[in-house]
Amino acid sequence: MERQRLYSKTLRAGKRTYYFDVKKGRDGSTYLVITEQKDDKRNRLMIFEDRVEEFVSLLKEAVDKMKER
Repeated sequence: MERQRLYSKTLRAGKRTYYFDVKKGRDGSTYLVITEQKDDKRNRLMIFEDRVEEFVSLLKEAVDKMKER
């Protein structure tokens, strides 16, 4: 079974573009891929289903800290 894209959104931020893709793996697991692209350079971050809640919680915590400043 090939990897299947279930969801995709794009965020343009100046010279950078961010892609948020939810995919289903060959084994049936679901994961989030966040890709940052600037010029011809790409960085990817993969968050698997079993850790996504913890990831979102820590991300929200970090954003809240940014807002305090």
